[in-house]
Amino acid sequence: MDVRRHLLMGDFIVTWNRLFAIVFAVLTLALTWFVLKRTPLGLEIRAVTQNRAMAGCLGIATRRVDMMAFGLGSGLAGLAGLALCPIYNVNPQMGSNFIVDSFMVVVLGGVGTLAGTVIASLGVGQVNVLIEPLYGAVAAKVIVLLMIIAFLQWRPEGLFAVKGRRK
Repeated sequence: MDVRRHLLMGDFIVTWNRLFAIVFAVLTLALTWFVLKRTPLGLEIRAVTQNRAMAGCLGIATRRVDMMAFGLGSGLAGLAGLALCPIYNVNPQMGSNFIVDSFMVVVLGGVGTLAGTVIASLGVGQVNVLIEPLYGAVAAKVIVLLMIIAFLQWRPEGLFAVKGRRK
C-alpha cells in the first residue's frame, strides 16, 4: 500500500490530499456558519437578505453589507481553490468544472440558506455517485439536472426557503 493513501473499506481509497480537502471544507463550513449566525456582520447580512428596505430604515448601511458579503463569498471561493490545489492542477479555469454543480446545489438547497446548501450538496453528490457507474459521467449530470428541475417544479423555493422570501 502506498504511503500517501489510506484504505477505508473495501476498494474505497482516500488519499491524504482528499482527506485534507474534506476536513478543510468542514472547518470552513463551521467558520462560515459561525460568522453568519453569531457575529454582527452575519446579523446584518441576514437582515439585508430578508428585507433590504427595512434594514436600511433601521440604519444598516446596505451597500456596505453588500460589499462585505461579496468579499466573504470571494474569500470562500479562494479557500475552495486552496483546498483543491493539492488535488487538481492550478490554472485560471480551475473552478469552471464546478460552476454548474455549485449553481444547482445552491438553487436546490434554497437561495440564502447554509443548511439547505449542505444538504443539497450531499444529496446531489450521492445521487451522482450512484448513477455515474450505470450511465457514465455525462449522463449522470444530465439525469441529476433533470431531477433537480422536476423537484423545483414541485417546490420552487428549494429545500429550505429564507423566511423573508416565502410568499
